[in-house]
Amino acid sequence: MGYPPQQPGPYGQNQPNQPYGYTSGPQPQYGYQPPTGPPPPPRRNNTVLILMLAIGLPLLLLGGCAALVMTLGSDSRDRLVTEPDLSNLPIPKSAEASPPPAEPQESAQAQESAEAQQPAAATVGQAITLQGFEGLQMEVTLAKLVSKATGDQFSKPKDGNRFVAVQVTLKNVGQKVYSDSPSNGALLIDGEGQQYRSTLHSVQEGQSFGGTATISAGDSRKGMIVFEVPEGAKLAKLQFGLNSGFADQKGEWSLG
Repeated sequence: MGYPPQQPGPYGQNQPNQPYGYTSGPQPQYGYQPPTGPPPPPRRNNTVLILMLAIGLPLLLLGGCAALVMTLGSDSRDRLVTEPDLSNLPIPKSAEASPPPAEPQESAQAQESAEAQQPAAATVGQAITLQGFEGLQMEVTLAKLVSKATGDQFSKPKDGNRFVAVQVTLKNVGQKVYSDSPSNGALLIDGEGQQYRSTLHSVQEGQSFGGTATISAGDSRKGMIVFEVPEGAKLAKLQFGLNSGFADQKGEWSLG
């Protein structure tokens, strides 16, 4: 007995002896084999999702905080207006107490009393205490009025005009030294509301201040202030202010 003859291989060569159970045919190949199925799905790009989360989460947190603050603020406002302000409520007409009508005699007496309490305007011979800057305090007295004064040999009014002179006494009743030209703070006002500033003329009825006056605390000065007005002007008021008239407080004397 012997082995049957071997069949020639595909290339004319005999195949070597094969172990029992091995079948001829395509043999498995080892190593990397390319996939034979459908291609895998492409990888997803998560960049857009990451950006949306990075932007959306802070906005969501901010929106929640804003809603919380608005809720708290609304609660606070509600608490503030829960109690009504009775002082702002309108009073019903039925609750308003109408004052009793005053008797004609009592009303006239009250008016006369109020007029008596009102101070009368200062006149010639009376003093007014005026306040100036930096605590300056002076007592100003209109001592004399000369409605038609006479100028000296160097002072003559213009044609159709006349000199009016007022004698003023200044007493320092404060602590600050007065140093000013009194004539700078004086104004003469006529019946038509026109005002006239002082002049440098001198008159025979009295001595002028002669420019600047320096008055210590407790001391006083007296001098004439001269104005030139039309002949037919009717004198109404003298106005005087400290600090060359720039002080807020002004004194007025009636000349009528």
